[in-house]
Amino acid sequence: MNTQKFKITNMDCEACVKLSTMALGEIPGVINIVIDFKSGLGSFDSEKEIPWPEVEAALKAVGKNAVKI
Repeated sequence: MNTQKFKITNMDCEACVKLSTMALGEIPGVINIVIDFKSGLGSFDSEKEIPWPEVEAALKAVGKNAVKI
């Protein structure tokens, strides 16, 4: 099991959490997505290593910018 942690830098509302969660959930193998609205901090587990550019692209597709931490 792999865990990735990140921070979404333009978190504006609760809908941002939902959109980001849905976008990450579309990546095959991603499970247990947790995103905190107030801090923008998030994490997910995955069955295999997910390359960061793939995560970043999924979030950008819904208008979110993120940095890996």
